[in-house]
Amino acid sequence: MEMEKAYKKECYSTLIAFIVVTLLTHVFPMYFLFPGLIEMTIFGFPAHYFLTLVLGWLVLMPLYWIYIQISEKIDREITDLSGRAAELEEVRVYTAAQTKGEAK
Repeated sequence: MEMEKAYKKECYSTLIAFIVVTLLTHVFPMYFLFPGLIEMTIFGFPAHYFLTLVLGWLVLMPLYWIYIQISEKIDREITDLSGRAAELEEVRVYTAAQTKGEAK
C-alpha cells in the first residue's frame, strides 16, 4: 500500500512538472492575446523571441532543479520500500521453510 502511494506521488509530480513546462514553453498564445509583443523589441531582439528564451532558461532551469529534488526524494522512498518488501519476503520464505521442516 505504501509503495502504491509512492508511485502515485511520482506520477502526480511528473504530471505537474509536464504541465508547468508545457505552459512555460508554449507561450505562443500570449502573442495572440498581446499582439504588441510581436512589434516590440527587447535588447534588439523581437520581444516574442526574447521572452521565449528568458522563460526557457531563466525560469525553467530552477523549476527543473525543484522537480529533480522532489523526484529524487520519491525515488529514495521507493527504494527504501522495495528493500523492506524484499526483506519481508525473505522472512516469509524462511518462516515457511521452517514450518515445513517442523511439520515433517
